[in-house]
Amino acid sequence: MPELPEVEVIVRELREKIPGEELSDIQIYWKKTFVSDGYPLPVFNTIHAVNRRGKFIIIRLNQLFLIIHLRMTGKLIVSDTVPVDRKHLQVQFLFKSGKALLFYDPRKFGRIYLTPDPEEFFSNLGVDAIDPQFSKHDFTRMLSRKKGSIKPFLLDQHHLAGLGNIYVDESLFRARIHPETSIRALSVHESSQLYQAIRKTLNGAIAHMGTTLADYRTPDGNSGRHQNFLKVYDREHETCFRCKSVIVKKRVGGRGTHFCPGCQPLKK
Repeated sequence: MPELPEVEVIVRELREKIPGEELSDIQIYWKKTFVSDGYPLPVFNTIHAVNRRGKFIIIRLNQLFLIIHLRMTGKLIVSDTVPVDRKHLQVQFLFKSGKALLFYDPRKFGRIYLTPDPEEFFSNLGVDAIDPQFSKHDFTRMLSRKKGSIKPFLLDQHHLAGLGNIYVDESLFRARIHPETSIRALSVHESSQLYQAIRKTLNGAIAHMGTTLADYRTPDGNSGRHQNFLKVYDREHETCFRCKSVIVKKRVGGRGTHFCPGCQPLKK
Protein backbone atom coordinates (compact mmCIF):
# COMPACT_ATOMS: atom_id res chain seq x y z
CA MET A 1 0.00 0.00 0.00
CA PRO A 2 1.36 3.46 -0.84
CA GLU A 3 2.26 5.27 2.38
CA LEU A 4 2.91 8.93 3.09
CA PRO A 5 6.13 9.25 1.02
CA GLU A 6 4.59 7.67 -2.08
CA VAL A 7 1.44 9.79 -1.79
CA GLU A 8 3.53 12.93 -1.25
CA VAL A 9 5.53 12.20 -4.42
CA ILE A 10 2.29 11.65 -6.36
CA VAL A 11 0.83 14.91 -5.04
CA ARG A 12 3.94 16.90 -5.98
CA GLU A 13 3.84 15.56 -9.54
CA LEU A 14 0.10 16.16 -9.87
CA ARG A 15 0.59 19.76 -8.73
CA GLU A 16 2.81 20.31 -11.76
CA LYS A 17 0.37 18.72 -14.20
CA ILE A 18 -3.33 19.18 -13.45
CA PRO A 19 -4.16 22.47 -11.63
CA GLY A 20 -6.04 24.71 -14.06
CA GLU A 21 -7.39 21.75 -16.04
CA GLU A 22 -11.16 21.69 -16.58
CA LEU A 23 -13.03 18.40 -16.39
CA SER A 24 -15.01 17.58 -19.52
CA ASP A 25 -16.10 14.05 -18.58
CA ILE A 26 -15.73 11.35 -15.94
CA GLN A 27 -15.94 7.70 -16.92
CA ILE A 28 -16.46 5.20 -14.07
CA TYR A 29 -15.76 1.59 -15.02
CA TRP A 30 -16.00 0.06 -11.52
CA LYS A 31 -18.81 1.82 -9.70
CA LYS A 32 -17.63 0.92 -6.18
CA THR A 33 -14.44 2.90 -6.77
CA PHE A 34 -16.26 6.25 -6.96
CA VAL A 35 -18.27 7.26 -3.87
CA SER A 36 -20.29 10.40 -4.69
CA ASP A 37 -22.69 10.42 -1.69
CA GLY A 38 -25.42 11.75 -3.95
CA TYR A 39 -23.45 14.72 -5.30
CA PRO A 40 -23.49 15.13 -9.11
CA LEU A 41 -20.33 14.28 -10.99
CA PRO A 42 -18.19 17.45 -11.06
CA VAL A 43 -18.00 17.73 -14.85
CA PHE A 44 -16.98 21.24 -16.03
CA ASN A 45 -15.29 21.88 -12.68
CA THR A 46 -11.75 23.27 -12.68
CA ILE A 47 -8.95 21.71 -10.63
CA HIS A 48 -7.66 24.42 -8.32
CA ALA A 49 -5.22 22.62 -6.02
CA VAL A 50 -3.78 19.23 -5.08
CA ASN A 51 -2.85 18.46 -1.46
CA ARG A 52 -2.37 15.53 0.89
CA ARG A 53 -3.39 14.42 4.38
CA GLY A 54 -1.78 11.21 5.60
CA LYS A 55 -2.26 8.65 2.80
CA PHE A 56 -5.10 10.60 1.17
CA ILE A 57 -4.83 12.77 -1.97
CA ILE A 58 -7.06 15.87 -1.93
CA ILE A 59 -8.05 17.54 -5.21
CA ARG A 60 -9.93 20.84 -4.80
CA LEU A 61 -12.54 21.61 -7.44
CA ASN A 62 -14.95 24.57 -7.66
CA GLN A 63 -17.07 23.71 -4.63
CA LEU A 64 -16.33 20.03 -4.05
CA PHE A 65 -13.26 17.95 -3.27
CA LEU A 66 -12.07 14.64 -4.67
CA ILE A 67 -10.42 12.61 -1.92
CA ILE A 68 -8.46 9.62 -3.20
CA HIS A 69 -7.16 6.65 -1.23
CA LEU A 70 -5.01 4.33 -3.34
CA ARG A 71 -5.20 1.39 -0.90
CA MET A 72 -3.24 -1.68 -2.04
CA THR A 73 -2.72 -1.31 -5.80
CA GLY A 74 -4.16 2.05 -6.86
CA LYS A 75 -2.21 4.24 -9.30
CA LEU A 76 -2.86 7.71 -10.73
CA ILE A 77 -1.37 8.29 -14.17
CA VAL A 78 -1.53 11.53 -16.17
CA SER A 79 -1.78 10.82 -19.89
CA ASP A 80 -1.77 13.04 -22.96
CA THR A 81 -4.20 10.67 -24.66
CA VAL A 82 -7.16 8.48 -23.73
CA PRO A 83 -5.93 4.87 -23.45
CA VAL A 84 -7.27 2.20 -25.77
CA ASP A 85 -6.51 -0.64 -23.36
CA ARG A 86 -8.72 -0.21 -20.27
CA LYS A 87 -7.37 -3.20 -18.31
CA HIS A 88 -7.49 -2.37 -14.57
CA LEU A 89 -8.68 1.18 -15.38
CA GLN A 90 -11.44 1.95 -12.87
CA VAL A 91 -12.02 5.72 -13.28
CA GLN A 92 -11.04 8.10 -16.07
CA PHE A 93 -11.06 11.90 -15.68
CA LEU A 94 -11.01 13.65 -19.06
CA PHE A 95 -9.92 17.28 -19.43
CA LYS A 96 -10.86 19.84 -22.05
CA SER A 97 -7.18 20.07 -22.99
CA GLY A 98 -7.29 16.46 -24.20
CA LYS A 99 -5.29 15.12 -21.26
CA ALA A 100 -6.63 12.49 -18.88
CA LEU A 101 -6.11 11.51 -15.24
CA LEU A 102 -6.39 7.72 -15.02
CA PHE A 103 -7.05 5.69 -11.88
CA TYR A 104 -5.80 2.11 -12.25
CA ASP A 105 -6.45 -0.41 -9.52
CA PRO A 106 -6.04 -4.16 -10.24
CA ARG A 107 -7.42 -5.28 -6.87
CA LYS A 108 -10.23 -2.67 -6.80
CA PHE A 109 -9.70 -1.67 -3.16
CA GLY A 110 -8.96 1.99 -3.90
CA ARG A 111 -11.64 4.64 -3.46
CA ILE A 112 -12.39 8.12 -4.78
CA TYR A 113 -14.72 10.16 -2.57
CA LEU A 114 -16.63 13.29 -3.55
CA THR A 115 -17.28 15.63 -0.62
CA PRO A 116 -17.92 19.34 0.06
CA ASP A 117 -16.12 19.28 3.42
CA PRO A 118 -12.72 17.57 3.76
CA GLU A 119 -12.43 18.61 7.41
CA GLU A 120 -15.53 16.61 8.26
CA PHE A 121 -14.27 13.74 6.12
CA PHE A 122 -10.99 13.68 8.08
CA SER A 123 -12.57 14.24 11.49
CA ASN A 124 -11.24 10.91 12.82
CA LEU A 125 -7.83 11.10 11.14
CA GLY A 126 -4.78 11.90 13.25
CA VAL A 127 -2.19 14.58 12.68
CA ASP A 128 -0.10 14.23 9.53
CA ALA A 129 3.19 12.52 10.38
CA ILE A 130 5.32 15.29 8.83
CA ASP A 131 3.10 18.24 9.71
CA PRO A 132 5.63 21.03 10.44
CA GLN A 133 3.44 22.26 13.31
CA PHE A 134 3.51 18.85 15.02
CA SER A 135 6.50 19.13 17.33
CA LYS A 136 8.67 16.68 19.23
CA HIS A 137 6.95 17.88 22.41
CA ASP A 138 3.54 17.16 20.89
CA PHE A 139 4.62 13.63 19.97
CA THR A 140 6.09 12.91 23.40
CA ARG A 141 2.94 14.19 25.08
CA MET A 142 0.79 12.04 22.77
CA LEU A 143 2.76 8.92 23.72
CA SER A 144 2.52 9.71 27.43
CA ARG A 145 -1.26 9.24 27.25
CA LYS A 146 -1.23 5.87 25.49
CA LYS A 147 -0.84 2.20 26.37
CA GLY A 148 0.05 -0.90 24.38
CA SER A 149 2.96 -1.69 22.08
CA ILE A 150 4.60 0.98 19.98
CA LYS A 151 4.17 -0.55 16.52
CA PRO A 152 0.35 -0.93 16.58
CA PHE A 153 0.15 2.62 17.91
CA LEU A 154 2.21 4.00 15.02
CA LEU A 155 0.08 2.12 12.48
CA ASP A 156 -3.17 3.52 13.90
CA GLN A 157 -4.17 6.39 11.58
CA HIS A 158 -6.29 7.93 14.36
CA HIS A 159 -3.06 8.97 16.10
CA LEU A 160 -0.49 9.71 13.40
CA ALA A 161 -1.59 9.73 9.76
CA GLY A 162 0.57 8.44 6.94
CA LEU A 163 2.68 5.67 8.45
CA GLY A 164 2.31 2.11 7.21
CA ASN A 165 4.15 -1.15 7.67
CA ILE A 166 7.27 -0.23 5.70
CA TYR A 167 8.05 3.08 7.36
CA VAL A 168 7.07 2.03 10.88
CA ASP A 169 9.58 -0.82 10.70
CA GLU A 170 12.24 1.46 9.22
CA SER A 171 11.60 4.23 11.78
CA LEU A 172 11.76 1.86 14.74
CA PHE A 173 15.04 0.44 13.43
CA ARG A 174 16.49 3.93 13.05
CA ALA A 175 15.45 4.75 16.63
CA ARG A 176 16.73 1.36 17.94
CA ILE A 177 13.32 0.51 19.44
CA HIS A 178 11.86 -3.00 19.40
CA PRO A 179 8.40 -3.02 17.74
CA GLU A 180 6.84 -4.77 20.76
CA THR A 181 8.15 -2.22 23.25
CA SER A 182 5.48 -0.97 25.62
CA ILE A 183 4.74 2.72 25.06
CA ARG A 184 4.86 3.16 28.84
CA ALA A 185 8.42 1.81 28.87
CA LEU A 186 9.74 4.50 26.51
CA SER A 187 11.78 7.27 28.08
CA VAL A 188 11.39 10.89 26.99
CA HIS A 189 14.73 10.57 25.21
CA GLU A 190 13.58 7.47 23.32
CA SER A 191 10.32 9.18 22.35
CA SER A 192 12.33 12.12 21.02
CA GLN A 193 14.60 9.74 19.08
CA LEU A 194 11.56 8.05 17.57
CA TYR A 195 10.08 11.39 16.52
CA GLN A 196 13.30 12.30 14.73
CA ALA A 197 13.56 8.83 13.20
CA ILE A 198 10.05 9.05 11.75
CA ARG A 199 10.77 12.44 10.19
CA LYS A 200 14.12 11.38 8.72
CA THR A 201 12.75 8.09 7.42
CA LEU A 202 9.74 9.65 5.71
CA ASN A 203 11.65 12.59 4.24
CA GLY A 204 14.40 10.27 3.01
CA ALA A 205 11.85 8.10 1.23
CA ILE A 206 10.28 11.18 -0.35
CA ALA A 207 13.71 12.24 -1.63
CA HIS A 208 14.05 8.79 -3.23
CA MET A 209 10.61 9.11 -4.89
CA GLY A 210 9.07 6.44 -2.64
CA THR A 211 9.39 2.67 -2.37
CA THR A 212 8.37 0.40 -5.25
CA LEU A 213 8.10 -3.22 -4.14
CA ALA A 214 5.25 -4.10 -6.50
CA ASP A 215 2.58 -1.72 -7.81
CA TYR A 216 3.52 1.83 -6.81
CA ARG A 217 4.24 4.22 -9.68
CA THR A 218 4.39 8.03 -9.95
CA PRO A 219 1.91 9.86 -12.25
CA ASP A 220 4.65 9.77 -14.90
CA GLY A 221 4.71 5.98 -14.62
CA ASN A 222 8.11 5.86 -12.89
CA SER A 223 9.14 3.61 -10.00
CA GLY A 224 10.51 4.80 -6.70
CA ARG A 225 14.10 4.14 -5.57
CA HIS A 226 13.82 3.83 -1.80
CA GLN A 227 13.58 0.03 -1.91
CA ASN A 228 17.33 0.17 -2.50
CA PHE A 229 17.80 1.91 0.86
CA LEU A 230 15.61 -0.19 3.18
CA LYS A 231 17.43 -1.32 6.33
CA VAL A 232 15.09 -3.99 7.72
CA TYR A 233 11.82 -4.13 5.81
CA ASP A 234 11.63 -7.07 3.38
CA ARG A 235 15.13 -8.21 4.50
CA GLU A 236 14.22 -11.27 6.59
CA HIS A 237 17.23 -13.62 7.11
CA GLU A 238 19.62 -11.00 5.72
CA THR A 239 22.43 -9.38 7.71
CA CYS A 240 21.88 -6.08 9.51
CA PHE A 241 23.96 -3.33 7.92
CA ARG A 242 24.68 -1.88 11.35
CA CYS A 243 25.50 -4.78 13.72
CA LYS A 244 25.62 -7.86 11.43
CA SER A 245 22.80 -9.63 13.29
CA VAL A 246 20.22 -11.49 11.21
CA ILE A 247 17.01 -9.59 10.45
CA VAL A 248 13.93 -11.23 11.97
CA LYS A 249 10.33 -11.20 10.79
CA LYS A 250 7.42 -11.89 13.15
CA ARG A 251 3.81 -10.82 13.55
CA VAL A 252 3.23 -7.82 15.81
CA GLY A 253 -0.29 -6.52 16.19
CA GLY A 254 -1.36 -8.79 13.35
CA ARG A 255 1.18 -7.35 10.90
CA GLY A 256 4.34 -8.87 9.48
CA THR A 257 7.17 -6.97 11.19
CA HIS A 258 10.88 -6.77 10.39
CA PHE A 259 13.48 -5.78 12.97
CA CYS A 260 17.07 -6.37 14.05
CA PRO A 261 17.31 -8.21 17.41
CA GLY A 262 20.82 -6.83 17.90
CA CYS A 263 20.01 -3.17 17.34
CA GLN A 264 16.47 -3.33 18.74
CA PRO A 265 16.48 -5.40 21.95
CA LEU A 266 13.14 -5.67 23.74
CA LYS A 267 13.13 -3.71 27.01
CA LYS A 268 12.02 -5.75 30.00
